[in-house]
Amino acid sequence: MLYAKRGIIRAGLTALAVSGRIPDGHFSSNFQQEARYMDPQIVIARILRTLRLDTTVFEEAREDPAALTQSIVIAAASFFLAGLGGWFWWAVEGFSEKGKLFLESVIAGTFLGVGAWLVWIAVAYLLLTSVFHYTANLERLVRSSGLATVPMALMLVMFIPGINIGVGLAALGLVFLLMDIAIQVSVEASPGHVIMATFAGFLVFCFVLSLLVQRDTWLAPGVFLFRAPATSLADLFHLR
Repeated sequence: MLYAKRGIIRAGLTALAVSGRIPDGHFSSNFQQEARYMDPQIVIARILRTLRLDTTVFEEAREDPAALTQSIVIAAASFFLAGLGGWFWWAVEGFSEKGKLFLESVIAGTFLGVGAWLVWIAVAYLLLTSVFHYTANLERLVRSSGLATVPMALMLVMFIPGINIGVGLAALGLVFLLMDIAIQVSVEASPGHVIMATFAGFLVFCFVLSLLVQRDTWLAPGVFLFRAPATSLADLFHLR
């Protein structure tokens, strides 16, 4: 299981290095070096500033070499909380196979969610550099974008009847908004081009995680779990 988790993160980082501009072994060496500087007080303070919508925190993270590790950890924690919220919703609704869902949606979904988020960054980076011909630093993008995933944690309360879909959609909307800000402060580019690049990455992100949830497979966290009952109903009507 440990090797599988490492493989998922490695695959996501490989997608980020697809342009060939990042030296081989760059991310792994940074992880080993920066893990010593994982200061919980700094991380918590930055998360609180993000919740207050203090956008200067993205600029601070962009310039902090230690923020690369922090960014991955924050994203993983946010997706984990989103997965827990989906699992709570599943339990409240009385659906079966809660143990399987916890392993797939909460545990595996956390790592796959982080991988999909890294792909989102990679898509935005490639569009900005290869299509719109801006200069961008990929590592700085990752540093600032980790804080943008914090609203995913709002999905922890999506088990509350009557507001679950609204909470899930609001969380995704906030993630998109903060990702746009994080990318904008990391690249000197036209706001319109940044929005286009961010939205393209967001579409890929949603598409990938949606495909990971089927009738008997629940490998995505949070709001994407709503697709499972819908898929089951579609199959039922198809059989009729």
